[in-house]
Amino acid sequence: MLEDTVINEFRVKPINPEKVVSSGEGEVAYSLETIPHGKCVTTQEERDIISKLIATDTTLGFESDMECDFCPLFLTTYNTDKSENAYYEYGDHTPGKEKYQEECRFKPGDKVLCLMYEGYNAVFPGIVVGPLTEEYLRKLYETNEDMQIGYSSADEAVEEWLDWNWDSVIVRPLVHLKNDWEEMGDTVMVNRVYVFPYKKF
Repeated sequence: MLEDTVINEFRVKPINPEKVVSSGEGEVAYSLETIPHGKCVTTQEERDIISKLIATDTTLGFESDMECDFCPLFLTTYNTDKSENAYYEYGDHTPGKEKYQEECRFKPGDKVLCLMYEGYNAVFPGIVVGPLTEEYLRKLYETNEDMQIGYSSADEAVEEWLDWNWDSVIVRPLVHLKNDWEEMGDTVMVNRVYVFPYKKF
């Protein structure tokens, strides 16, 4: 089912110290606060809402998100000055397709801020390793019990991995966090549109 476009603001606030496993010297992670700014049907309504948004000292950025069947169909993230950060459009991000490993504005080695849901609901600093690869996903399957419960084989995981999730980059966290069921590994997958320029709040 196609949903109306939703405009959100991403803000950061202090994170519960119990969620932090380890951190690099001087590096800080934050709890994510998502502030809704309304829904819109037309592109003009979307532009009007975004033009009136005012960033605060704790604003990471903004997003415009149209979903279909609970997955993004079109999703744009914006920086605090409302310049475009990244754009996602559903389709062709799986291996062998045209947008597989779609180019990220950040290169391997760049220091960035990453927004992650998946039970973390956090913003954390990291170093970009590169785009998600089929090999990475296969190796992850061998060590990740949740993936082994959800998929009968690495082949099945690769075959059924969502287009939205294929459009991800591998990041080495500079602050390692834990949620209610796992801790971050040496590297994590972050949706490409949720990688932002590095800054401290």
